[in-house]
Amino acid sequence: MPTSRAFSALLTAAESIEQERPGALEQALASVAASDLLNVAARHRCRGYLHRAILTHEIRTEPALAFVHASREERAKAVVQAYAARRQLSDVMALLQAAGVPFALLKGAARLFREDVEAGWNTMCDLDILIQPLHAATAANALQGAGYRSKALVPNRRRRPHHHLPPLIPQHPGLSVELHVALAPPDALTTATDWAACEPYFERVASHGVEATCLNDLGTAFHLLVHGTGVHRLHDLIMLARILRADPVHHDRLAALCAQERTAFITLPAALALSVRIAGLRVQAHRTAERYLRWAARREELPRFVRERSQFADAWYGNGGKPWGPATAAAFPRFDEPDRPAFVLPVVYAGRVLGRMATSAFALAYASAR
Repeated sequence: MPTSRAFSALLTAAESIEQERPGALEQALASVAASDLLNVAARHRCRGYLHRAILTHEIRTEPALAFVHASREERAKAVVQAYAARRQLSDVMALLQAAGVPFALLKGAARLFREDVEAGWNTMCDLDILIQPLHAATAANALQGAGYRSKALVPNRRRRPHHHLPPLIPQHPGLSVELHVALAPPDALTTATDWAACEPYFERVASHGVEATCLNDLGTAFHLLVHGTGVHRLHDLIMLARILRADPVHHDRLAALCAQERTAFITLPAALALSVRIAGLRVQAHRTAERYLRWAARREELPRFVRERSQFADAWYGNGGKPWGPATAAAFPRFDEPDRPAFVLPVVYAGRVLGRMATSAFALAYASAR
């Protein structure tokens, strides 16, 4: 099965950008078709990131210009969205403050407030805000009182336990707001990621005479690491690499946090190892983490249907080459369909499990043959 090797090209491009090697970036852009690189960059939220790097380094090769031309519309959308989202974020912050809800801005919302350069180059899906569980109802009511509506759920279906409330959709065009009670989904980590766990990493940030709580560099680095676990979104690990390159001391602190983890005990250090590689730091990763990264790189080159249904293969490497372990539970599909007849549910669920197993077996065989 031929592949475009676009993910490898994207990874090489990221290394070249963060290590300031424009010649290597030029070679990475020329190594695959622009259309393939565009697709994988979109999947990993890196289109604006690559677009800015090409302009910054004044690369004028045909592949580079083709990428810039194809991503120009999205770049313009990111600029307009950032301008509008800053006003929306200001309004949301005012609503929460008026309701007496303590909050901390996360990820894209924090970058917007800090006016980081990345905020105007990559489009956003939502505004993530961390709150305490005891303030969840108050915060949701405050936003709903201002016209936000909770994202409709499927009738007669319970919402799965999650680390944030149902997204709140604005009355007028804008980004949805996700009120988080933790950084990671339930059972994804043994490491606590709720308000109490994050509080030591809070800092007050001032922007245009307004102050807000955000995560400091170490807290942001850990959140990016958690979000980048599994290597399904490279942009998070690129932003983490940037923090590590600016202050390598953070690596040892993150490694210590990873050492305490018992659920994502391979995937979390693997994500850290990839960020270290992108940053160009000389830190040796554990062989099980390296094996996971080799699998993840091959997984990202699989056809979409196979890639999105290879959870058991992912669990195999996440368990360190074992069929059963902490990562296996996440491989089983979540299933809650009370609208179906009771006697049908076991059959449908078994079919989905067997389908994932078959797809994962194919993915493992394909990865081993590469």
